[in-house]
Amino acid sequence: MGPVFICGGDWNSKHTFWGSRLINPRGRLLYKATLDLNLECISHGEPTYWPTDYNKVPDLLDFYISKNLGQNYLQIEKCEDLSSDHTPVILNIYKQAIFLKPLPKIYNKHTNWDQYREFIRSNIDLNISLKTNDEIEAGVEKFNSIVHTAATVSTPKNRKSKTKQKEYPRNIIAKVSERRKLRGEWHKTRYPSDKSQLNRATKELKDMIKEHENRCVQSHLSQLTSQKDTNYSLWRATKNLKQPKDHIPPLRKLDRSWARTDVEKTTAFAVHLEKVFTPLPCSNPDNDDDIANYLQSPNQLCPPLKAVSPKEINREIKCLSPKKAPGYDLLDSVLLSNLPRSGIIYLVTLFNSSIRLSHYPGQWKIAQVVMILKPGKQPEEVSSYTPISLLPLVGKLFEKVILNRMQSHLNSILPGHQFGFRQRHGTIEQVHRLTDTIGYTPENKKYCSAVFLDISQAFDRVWHDGLLFKIKKQLPHSFYFLLKSYLNKRCYEVKLNNTTSDLFEIRSGVPQGSILGPILYLIFTADIPVDDETFIASYADDTAIISVNANPTIVSAHLQKHIDEIEKWMKIWRIKANQSKSVHVTFTLKKGDCPPITLNGEEIPHDSAAKYLGMHLDRRLTWQKHIWSKRKALDAKLISMYWLIGKKSQLTNESKIAVYKNILKPVWTYGIELWGTASNSNIEILERFQTKAIRSMFNIPKCIHNKYNLHDLRLNIVKQEIAARSLKYQQKFTSHVNALAAKLMGFGSTVYTRLRRNSVPNLVKRFTKE
Repeated sequence: MGPVFICGGDWNSKHTFWGSRLINPRGRLLYKATLDLNLECISHGEPTYWPTDYNKVPDLLDFYISKNLGQNYLQIEKCEDLSSDHTPVILNIYKQAIFLKPLPKIYNKHTNWDQYREFIRSNIDLNISLKTNDEIEAGVEKFNSIVHTAATVSTPKNRKSKTKQKEYPRNIIAKVSERRKLRGEWHKTRYPSDKSQLNRATKELKDMIKEHENRCVQSHLSQLTSQKDTNYSLWRATKNLKQPKDHIPPLRKLDRSWARTDVEKTTAFAVHLEKVFTPLPCSNPDNDDDIANYLQSPNQLCPPLKAVSPKEINREIKCLSPKKAPGYDLLDSVLLSNLPRSGIIYLVTLFNSSIRLSHYPGQWKIAQVVMILKPGKQPEEVSSYTPISLLPLVGKLFEKVILNRMQSHLNSILPGHQFGFRQRHGTIEQVHRLTDTIGYTPENKKYCSAVFLDISQAFDRVWHDGLLFKIKKQLPHSFYFLLKSYLNKRCYEVKLNNTTSDLFEIRSGVPQGSILGPILYLIFTADIPVDDETFIASYADDTAIISVNANPTIVSAHLQKHIDEIEKWMKIWRIKANQSKSVHVTFTLKKGDCPPITLNGEEIPHDSAAKYLGMHLDRRLTWQKHIWSKRKALDAKLISMYWLIGKKSQLTNESKIAVYKNILKPVWTYGIELWGTASNSNIEILERFQTKAIRSMFNIPKCIHNKYNLHDLRLNIVKQEIAARSLKYQQKFTSHVNALAAKLMGFGSTVYTRLRRNSVPNLVKRFTKE
């Protein structure tokens, strides 16, 4: 077909390289041919073949293959005008290079921030009237308009960035001149011998350019660092490396037909979320009537909420993360941090008026939702995606103001066993409480029966009336109307690429992506039933209930009694537990399991291990399954990153160490304060990985001992890391605010005397000696 061509059509070949869902034999052959002939595959990554049988999954079969054409001049698009089973694919060729459009921003690095602040000072009116809800809404709109206009005016337009031309060495420039000369001679003579010389020179030139570009890439990698002073150049360079085309899966509508366009996909997602954000049906009408009557009863007199000050707003703006994505209004932390004092005072006036009138502005209640595929789920189903909400940042700032005034009341509301979203309460402390109770079982020859509950759509199904009932009952009534306004008439829109759906109302759930949402969920579930015969541990919606006794029948009886109480409580407050995803585990050294536990009339599946807060708890609490799962994850991550940190990479040793510490090391150090009690044989599983990774990264010969490698690189072995982290972990409990956590290192914690096991308080002493 010649040295330059474009060929497109239905190839009937599938490969993930050009964006297909899977790989078939024809796809392997075509992919091998593209590599051998140095061809380029051009596709949009979306399905092009739509089978009439809805049980079959659409896939990408139509695309283009090109050779020796600049990819920056080609743009591919799909055509939805026809109704064939194959979607037409159109390739556009432009005279000039096509640059990707950046994400929408109302400012850039050339913005004049002094001019931005001066514009706001000159145009903002601090004498605005904010006495009604409508005036507050108009004030929010005016603030957004002024900030947008100020950023637009102070940002220069049509400023061309200087593009640096590639500089090639002299031997490549000389080879280019030689090739041009040979091509001119061949055009004149048309002799086969001249054509052969031209082809030979062309091939040599390509090889020289490829070798030069490889050297440039390796040289660039050798200068990268992961530090802030170089703007994280390591992350930026690796993020933009060329990768295979991402497969964009099709999506099924509710009628099981396929959503082809972005408009149909956003609508399908929005309709699905509309059902998700709907409370569960009522199961106790009398209780609902009592709640409705209580909500309509008069409020008690109480002091108003504390007024907002400019100092508080300045402090909270400084705490905003610059990497947080803005909401639909595009106002981010950079724009807020550059506000002049008049802009801060305007926000203070706006917040104080909202608190005085107990009105949360509607513009701050619009969420822009982005759908993210859950790991291991079917990408064709709308239920396989989790919604990520992007809320206006000014609204989050106001939420933080409300939370500051709510903090002093939370300690008396939230139970001690709830560790989620609370200061100085972490996942490790909660798992430690759990394992401390479980560890008591084998030491005293008893049975421990545990149920790990799975709550279906916990945050999305929160019943608003029930939540407001608990807010009015447990918090000062000055919060009630403000939080009622905060929850009512919230809306969302689904965004996909450059397409957004219509607005849909949220009728249940706490706002995702918000600051108050998690705290409101904790208030809603704070009155979960507890029992003196069982042990309960909660971290947000992750709940574990444990019962311990020498008799397995008594153990299950106590646990079943508590589960029945929780089941009744869930029906009252419209919460649903998924019994098929919940897990029942018997922790013991004895043979046999405890009698089964039922939930919602069905038996909870029994397993030999359970995963709680990212840690695998096996039947004998040996941590073997947890360590092996981490080892498999580390092996997969190391293989995927070998091109970057392998022995052939020119990345500096300092950068490789930074990649190891920031990406690989956190995988196995999570929970090290607890699984460090494992036996030496299990700990050595991770030590072998550490040795393997270090030797492959730095190409260390076998004759050098492992301890010298780690010493030279200033890295701790696994046992040294256990001792260091355990010491730091134990120091946290000297003044812990939660009495249930404070006793984990003191009197009452499990100490092994009969079994040859290590306890958490003795880890520092154990590995310091070794």
